[in-house]
Parts: sequence; structure tokens; C-alpha cells
Amino acid sequence: MKISLKLHSLMKEISGEPDASYKIEKNKDGIITASKNSRLVHSKYNINNECKRALENINKNKNLLIMYGYGLGYILKYLMENIDNYFNKNTIKTLKIIAVVEDAVLFKYSYYNIYSPDSENIFFIHKDDSINYINELIDYKSINGVNLVILPSLTKEEKDNANTLYTQILNIMEKEVSNIFTNMYFENIWTKNIIFNSEYIKDSADLSIFKDSFKGLKALLICPGPTLKHSIQYIKENRENLFIICVDTSYSVLCKHGIIPDFVITVDGGFFNSLDFVYENSHFPYLVMDMSCNKIIPKNTCCKTNLIRFTSIENLGLIEYIQDFTKLSSLKASNTVATAMIDFAYYIGLDEVLLIGFDNSYPFYERHIKHALSYEYMVNKTNKLKTYESYYFNAIKNNTNIDNYPPTEFVFESQIEYFNEFKNKYKKMKIKRITKEAVKIESIEEGNINNFSENNLRQKALNIANNIYKKDSNENIKKAYEKLKNTLEEFRNILTDTYNNINLENIDSIYDETINTIKEYQNKASILKTILSTTIIMCERGEREKKEKLIFLLMESLRNVNYFLTRISLIINKLG
Repeated sequence: MKISLKLHSLMKEISGEPDASYKIEKNKDGIITASKNSRLVHSKYNINNECKRALENINKNKNLLIMYGYGLGYILKYLMENIDNYFNKNTIKTLKIIAVVEDAVLFKYSYYNIYSPDSENIFFIHKDDSINYINELIDYKSINGVNLVILPSLTKEEKDNANTLYTQILNIMEKEVSNIFTNMYFENIWTKNIIFNSEYIKDSADLSIFKDSFKGLKALLICPGPTLKHSIQYIKENRENLFIICVDTSYSVLCKHGIIPDFVITVDGGFFNSLDFVYENSHFPYLVMDMSCNKIIPKNTCCKTNLIRFTSIENLGLIEYIQDFTKLSSLKASNTVATAMIDFAYYIGLDEVLLIGFDNSYPFYERHIKHALSYEYMVNKTNKLKTYESYYFNAIKNNTNIDNYPPTEFVFESQIEYFNEFKNKYKKMKIKRITKEAVKIESIEEGNINNFSENNLRQKALNIANNIYKKDSNENIKKAYEKLKNTLEEFRNILTDTYNNINLENIDSIYDETINTIKEYQNKASILKTILSTTIIMCERGEREKKEKLIFLLMESLRNVNYFLTRISLIINKLG
């Protein structure tokens, strides 16, 4: 029996028979019943009818059951004895039952005198166990729906608690499913970008050659926040004595002022980020490029800079595959390109950095928009195009009393934990920040740009980089894609053959075989790992007929395989 530590501890504290507040007796049919403080726990006359009524609204296709209130265990006992009447065969295979015990005394009595379930899929927890503990028991990816069964004799307060728990689990499940589909959406984009950006692997250097190579140096880390304006003139006048690393959206801002950065960082740069490189043609020394960045970025910069590649999403299926064929190091980039820039500075071993334009301080978002071409472009398109930023801020504004765009303290509340970890995360690198007109971040010390100027510092840094930098001549990447293409074509043939030979008499076995085949090829071609897992989830969660599920499964799998095959064929041709 699987039981929570809290419930187990409470049971150990109980010795002997239930005290005087409990009354245990047998009804006319010889069934043990109980009452607590004169309140009956189960029906005194017909336990089976009570069980049937409690279970009557169960959906046969939902494979998570929350049973709130255990009593003497009769409802669970009846359910397990008649399980085929309440769940279909496929649901039973993955069914998980969480029984929330409201009374440890009755639970212990029931276990030793009435019913002691030993099924592996039943978990007993106490009503005071936290939702976090419940989350540890549930893999929401495998859950296709939730049933709630409530012990009829519970008080109104207990029933309200049951519905609150049910709502919490539904919300978490919705969030998890949303995350799955969000990841699927972005992973598709990232994977497509990585495929096309693979053309530049042989024309770039791997990040690892720069590991700890800049020890003893200081650098400016520049974002395009409004307060950058206070430092522009000083940077321009002292350019040769400053080592400059910036994010992609700062590149055009600096170039407009005649300042060429030394390293530009781009992570999973979207279309708008790529516009900075389209509209600005200045040459610069190095682009530190996440392999999942928009393919326009390396295309427009490869002739005017040296490419340094890395990955910020090491567990992506295609990345895992590519790493078997060529060097592709991981930079544990954080949630924005600005924080990824800090991670890069730490990776290359800098002693001290100064954050400039790292503001988190725009009560009016439009104020920031004016400082970078990509944002400028978005402003010009706002009548035709609703940006993610607009959706985000409008959602906040509509749910608060804020009249204008919300202040920093609200918008960046989720990043507070990240900032508080600065000192521990970057122990070997001092991080300072220019705070003028920006909201102060307590964990980051105020800095002075004058202290980051050193005679010919720029040339010192570039000399180090130039001596290290060497493009790869690795041709294995083409072999990697040829092998992947063969595997996907093999998989496509199996799916097509299955689709063309669907036999309604064996629909269940064909469906199960198809699921197993998909899982097999997810291992053979990790590029399919997330996207086809999501397809399986969509099938399992649906309540359609098995034939419809099978057709959907085959068509979606084929669509995704063809999507990747087309792009892989293109990159193979480009690789020569």
C-alpha cells in the first residue's frame, strides 16, 4: 500500500481501538458501520446503493480519480471489485487513484478490520498533505482527465475542500498540458531553425574554445534599455579602452551611434530580432549564436562577422542527435537574451562586468520601444500586427487597477528570484549595474563606467579572441542528416503502409502497434521525441472512436515526419 508520510505518521500515533467519540457497530446485514460525534460515516441500511450513487458520475475515459473522504473504505472497495463497470480497458491500464483520507482513525480501523487494498495504482494521502506532494505522485502528461468522488457523509466544509483540491488539480493539469503544447510549438520552430543553421556549423567555432579565456578582464554588458542613453557618449569617447558585449537588440542601437560591439549575443532570436541585422550592415568581430536562433540572423551576418555557436536547449531532440556528430557546447542560458549574455560573460571567465541598459524600469513600454529597430518596426506595425508584448501587457492591465503599462515591480516580479541568486550563481565574477533612472535591484551593486576603462582594453580582448578562434572543418554534420533522413523515410513508409491497410476488425491491435512503432522511432530519431509524444497525448485524451484516433495518429505523425524530411533534404543539398 502506498501511503504518504503524514498519514503514516498519524496512524502510528493511534493506539488501540477508536475512542469514545467514535461508535462502531454492525447493521442488520452484518456490515460494520461507524459514526463520529453521532454523525454517520456511511449509510446504515444499504452500503452498495451509497457506493453506486457516489460513483455514478465517473467518466470511463478519465484515468485519474480523486476520492476525497475514505470513511471505512467501502466506496473504494466496491469500485475495485466492479472496476470494469466504471472504466474501459485502456483506461484501467493507466488508472491512478488518489484517496484523500479525512480521518486517520477510521482509515486505520478499516485497514485492519474491513479492507486493506494493495493495488500499485492507489495512493493514500491525508487531507492536510500539500498539493505539491500530490503533484509528485502524478505525471500530468499521462493524465487524460480527472474524476472526483466525494464521500457523501462529509461536512459542507470538507466537500468545499474536495472541490478546491479538484479545481487545483484541473488548473495544474491545464497548465501542464498548455506547457506541452507550447513546448511543441516552439520546439518545432527551434528544430527548424537548427536544421537550417546547421549550414553554418562548418563556418563557425564552438563556444567551448572560449571557456575561461578572458580571466583578468572587465567588460560592459549592454542592453537597449532607456538608460543606455546616459552612457552612450562616454562609450563613444572611450571606445578603444572598453570591452563591449551586447545583446542582439543593442547592436543596431550602438551602431547608430558609431559604436561597434566586440561580441553580440543572440539566443532564440525571433523574426523581429533578426531585423536589427537586416537593417544594420556594420561589420563587427563576433556573433555568439544559439543554434535555434532565427535563420535570417546567421544568413545576414556570416559575411560581416565570425560565428560562435552554442545551444541553450541541450535536451532538445535534434541537439542530442547532432552532438553525437559534431561539437556543440551548451550554455545554460537563462530566460532572456540579457541574462544569457551574463551567462556568457561568466563562461568566458571575466572578472567583473557592468550592466548598462539592463533597466527593468519602463512604466511605459513605448519608451523602450524607441531604442531598437526591431521594436521600432513593431510600433509601425501595431495597427496591423498585435505583438506578444502587447498581449502580455494588456492582459496585466485588464486584470489590475493600473491605468498605463504596469510598473517594473509588477512586470518583473517573476525575475526577483533570479536576481536574488546572482551572488551565488556568479561567485567568481563581480556584477555591477548602472541604475540611473532604473529600478534598483538589491542583489546587484551600483557600478561606475569609469572603472571599466583600461588602456587598449578592446585590443587586448580581441587579441585573445583572434588567437583562439578557429572555424571547424567538420563534415560529419552532413552524414548526420543523411542518416536521420533515412530513418525518417523508413518510418514514413511504415506509417503509410499502416494507413493503406487499416482493417476495422483488428483496429485495437493496429492502434496499439502504431503507438509502439511511434515510440520505437522516437528513440531512433530523437527529433520526433516531443512532437509525437504530444500527438499521442492528443489521441489518448480524446473520446473519439478507435478508428478516428488511429487515423488522426497516422496523419499527424506523417505530417510531422514530412515536415522534417522536407527541411532535412534542403539542408543536405546546402551542405554540398
